[in-house]
Amino acid sequence: MERDAYNHGMKTYASKCLVLVCLIYSVAAGAQSTGCLDASDEPHHELLFANADARIFVLDLPRLASTKPYCYAHPYLFVVPGANRTSKTLEGRATMSHDWNAGEARFVYQPMKQVIRNEGMIPHREVVVETTHKVQFDPVDGSYDTDEFTSDLGSTKPTWWVSFTRGGLAASKVQLAPGSDFPISSPNHVLIALTDLELSSVREGKPAEKIELNQQESRILPAGAPGKLTNAGQRPAQFVVVEF
Repeated sequence: MERDAYNHGMKTYASKCLVLVCLIYSVAAGAQSTGCLDASDEPHHELLFANADARIFVLDLPRLASTKPYCYAHPYLFVVPGANRTSKTLEGRATMSHDWNAGEARFVYQPMKQVIRNEGMIPHREVVVETTHKVQFDPVDGSYDTDEFTSDLGSTKPTWWVSFTRGGLAASKVQLAPGSDFPISSPNHVLIALTDLELSSVREGKPAEKIELNQQESRILPAGAPGKLTNAGQRPAQFVVVEF
């Protein structure tokens, strides 16, 4: 009888401890979610697109301006379409500065609260693709602040592209000579101009669509049949395209 009472008491104690632990984690999670400003509410961010797979933001910072402390909700890829200098302050860490080249990209596996400051004398822009899909952390890729586009052929070839994938995202940095093509698949894409663009977009079974973008502008290419992008201009076209 005493043993049954003891066992019952221990089970009751364990149950109360489990409830208490769950409550602590719930409160902590709630504090974390409410304690960080979401990027969609940060004044320098524009939400360009959102669906079940991704959110697309454009971050615009005037010269010498800073964001408020904010967070992205999921792993994300960001592309810097124009050369500039910024600094980043992650919560609890020292401020780090970086000089960007046009078309550099970074993938962030574990978002943290951060402040971005434009250290340059010209406006700074980033196009951010936040993926809701699970991404397996790679300590090799995730531990170094290096460009995801591992090579850039510049003017050595008139037409080239380099690509990488992270989780549900596939990104390509492209240069097209006049009249050259780049194949696009059926999912949604975001097109980011590194130079002024005059492109012709053709999807199977549909007429050609003209796309004109100024340098650093971006545009969502909705999902559809596979097709191609053709440089319809007189100069080489450079852009980044991210499939999501």
